[in-house]
Amino acid sequence: MVVMDLFRRRLRDRRASTDRRLWSASCLAFGVGWAATRQPYSPAVLIAALVLAIAPLRRWRRHDDIDARIAHLVGRRRLPRFEVHTKDFPAYRFVDMYHATDAYCRQRGTFSLIESEHPNESLNTILHAKPDAYVSRRIRGAARAAWAIGPRQEEYLPGDCFWVSADQRSNWLILRVRHQPLRDRVAIEVAAETRHAAEACVDAIVEISGRNSIYRNKIISIRFEAGIKDEYGDVEGSDRLSVTFKVDELVSDDDIVIDDDVRAVLRRNVVDLHQRRAVLKRHGVPVRRGVLLYGPPGTGKTFACRYLCGQLPETTRIIVAGTALLHVGSVFNLARLLQPSVVILEDVDLVFAAREINLYSSVLGELLDQMDGLRPYEDIGVILTTNAIERLEAAIKDRPGRISQCIYFGAPNDRLRRRYLERYLRGYAQFDVDFDALVKPSHGATQAFLKEWVHRAVQIAVERLEGGDAPLRLRNEDFDSAFVEMRRFSGGSTGRIIGFHE
Repeated sequence: MVVMDLFRRRLRDRRASTDRRLWSASCLAFGVGWAATRQPYSPAVLIAALVLAIAPLRRWRRHDDIDARIAHLVGRRRLPRFEVHTKDFPAYRFVDMYHATDAYCRQRGTFSLIESEHPNESLNTILHAKPDAYVSRRIRGAARAAWAIGPRQEEYLPGDCFWVSADQRSNWLILRVRHQPLRDRVAIEVAAETRHAAEACVDAIVEISGRNSIYRNKIISIRFEAGIKDEYGDVEGSDRLSVTFKVDELVSDDDIVIDDDVRAVLRRNVVDLHQRRAVLKRHGVPVRRGVLLYGPPGTGKTFACRYLCGQLPETTRIIVAGTALLHVGSVFNLARLLQPSVVILEDVDLVFAAREINLYSSVLGELLDQMDGLRPYEDIGVILTTNAIERLEAAIKDRPGRISQCIYFGAPNDRLRRRYLERYLRGYAQFDVDFDALVKPSHGATQAFLKEWVHRAVQIAVERLEGGDAPLRLRNEDFDSAFVEMRRFSGGSTGRIIGFHE
């Protein structure tokens, strides 16, 4: 397949070259014939015909090949020896790098943009080397792909672009941004007359990309996607860390039912810490702080994290779970780029367990290094959640300095259970329920159990309806039937599966 593709490409290039020769020959024949009919015969007319015949070849050469087009824009027949500086980044930085490069060129002054795909050649090769026999430098439009730029927002961008830019002093820069799908990387290549100018240009683009990043002040989720191999073991897709936008499912103070003491501690150690960071820095208070949320499953730790995300609209909120926890180095690098930021590491006991039972000791060491490496002036907060604090590595939970605040989430008391039920029943217009009769037998129920309890009671109440349009009315009997059904076969320790703790 590769050989046939190269053959077809070579044949296409030869046909295009033949078309140009035929065009030039036709122009020359027309000029000679026209000159022969002129009386008296003039050599100047023949010279004009020759110029007319040769011009298409030069013009086609100028507009067809990427190196010739760049040389034409620079204003030289041959390109000088440019210094090329290259730097690559993860693929999720492509949109940032594309827009930052375009913004940098607009700041400099005059520039030209060329969209053309050349996957087999670097910018240094294009500028300074002859093309390989089977590599075409013909300018052809780069394929455009959809890139997420926000929740439910996309932008189509070309995967390979060149900018030819000049400032007021005619200092030329040639810039290129290209996506490399097989490596899952984005490369920035800058050519300048001096190495210092090329490096300074790359540094400026990186700074602009971080300051105006599409991820800044958003809620983003980090995921790890394993590589893909074919049946012969060849890599078709490399391992990659992807960044996706999460829809802002804001949880207000009225929506969250939580103990008042827990709410106050969360606000002081996370929300107020970031909202008052400028004042706290002036008074010598470091704004980096680690908070550990622990307790049985279904007790509201994840919901509390959603609540905190909604309270920090001017902070980048990074949610990390699952196998993405194995790449904490990349996560903290992103957090430093987008600070002020908060990193939420969910279910850390799955990866950062005690050393005696830990299969990921190197990753555990990376997390400890990252938490210890946070400087007092860095606006990065860390929130960890776990269902089994006893399994967590002692170097995290027992050493002061890494975790500044521990908050326990347990089964709610009677007062909170009543508030939970009132909150879940708010969406139903008619109900005839004695809350005191529901609260007493539900001692030990978690938030997850209470939510499912309401849904099961509604399902039972729907079975009484004769028509689809009849009004729904909830009764205590519906909750009693649902409670008995949910607890059946789930007594004792098995009740934890459904969120009920004896």
